[in-house]
Amino acid sequence: MEKRNSRGQTEEEFLRAYDPTKYEKPSVSVDLLVMGIDKSYDSLKILLIKRREHPFIDCWALPGGFIGIDESGYRAAGRELEEETGLKGIYLEQIYTFTQPKRDPRMRVIDIAYLALIPVVPARAGDDAKDARWFNVSFGSDALRVYNGEIGVSMEYALSRKIFHNGVVKYTNYVPACRTEERLAFDHVEVLLEGLMNLRRKVEYTDMAFNLVPETFTLPDLQRVYELILGKEVYKANFRDKIYEKVEETGEKGKSITGKKMSQLYRYKFPEP
Repeated sequence: MEKRNSRGQTEEEFLRAYDPTKYEKPSVSVDLLVMGIDKSYDSLKILLIKRREHPFIDCWALPGGFIGIDESGYRAAGRELEEETGLKGIYLEQIYTFTQPKRDPRMRVIDIAYLALIPVVPARAGDDAKDARWFNVSFGSDALRVYNGEIGVSMEYALSRKIFHNGVVKYTNYVPACRTEERLAFDHVEVLLEGLMNLRRKVEYTDMAFNLVPETFTLPDLQRVYELILGKEVYKANFRDKIYEKVEETGEKGKSITGKKMSQLYRYKFPEP
């Protein structure tokens, strides 16, 4: 026997009579923090696009767009990534959902941000962008800098720490204040900070960092990737103990980018099920 609600309706009758215009509907978008490593292993790099339309015309922003009515967030993120950059089949992970009511001046837009990790590759601008460039990122305890020396663009933010409460738990987060004329569009500096902090936390207990090196790599280069993410030097012995069971030798040697000498090449070892 079918269950009926207080009005005596079956579920089929309820859905047929339901008015979907009863509540206001926000739009939902995805933004992509696409991150790689500088070819000299000196810096983390992120992909930014230059907006060709209002709002924030001519400002640098993270690639992204609106989710189609029949798309999941993950699928939309992959589609936008390919449209904006030509990249596909790479590591994607959700960072956070950004819901501030006035984050987009056009209308109410809820944004799902994704982190994409790749070894640095050339990028092409898509139809919605004037330009697409890799920017270096410097993330310290009191400042965040995003810059590209080739085109002379530098965006700098002072970072202050603020304590937030969640029940009995207290946690510290960064509050950015721009100190340059150029700044990232929308709330994309918050997306960048959240992505950097998530990556810094998770690299300690996941294998995410292996998405930032080629298929074969030297241990000095892999260690440098960890150091760039963590923002500090890592002791060689401790590092090798940490990743010992995650890598395997290829039997070949290659020139280390960071060490400038021939070293044993390794590959990521998939964990046993």
